[in-house]
Amino acid sequence: MKRTLILTLAVLAAALAVCWASQAALDGAVDEAQRLQSLAVLAVEEQRFSDAKSLMVALAEHWAGQATLMEMLASHDALHDVDAAIAEAQICLECADHDDFLRTMSTVRAGLEHLKDEEALRLANLY
Repeated sequence: MKRTLILTLAVLAAALAVCWASQAALDGAVDEAQRLQSLAVLAVEEQRFSDAKSLMVALAEHWAGQATLMEMLASHDALHDVDAAIAEAQICLECADHDDFLRTMSTVRAGLEHLKDEEALRLANLY
């Protein structure tokens, strides 16, 4: 009986550690993407377009670099939506369509927030 209880608690602790590590990885990736997104929007609003372009490249590279990990942790559709919005925002920026860039970047921001909320480690998300 004692051995079973110890084994059960060890498995529970291991499962919680994996969940916590997964949540930390997801939060880190999304937080960095949100930071880059905010900086790119600010650069466009301040008419620093070359800075905005380099920030968008950094955002796209960051998101692509995290793709393998994120595919294991989050919904494929949500990840694809964010990826597509980042690509669309880059195109808008290259075409100097700043209003559409800002609109698309708000879609990126909403997608990132949705990912964070959808994958948050809460009891409601376990069912």
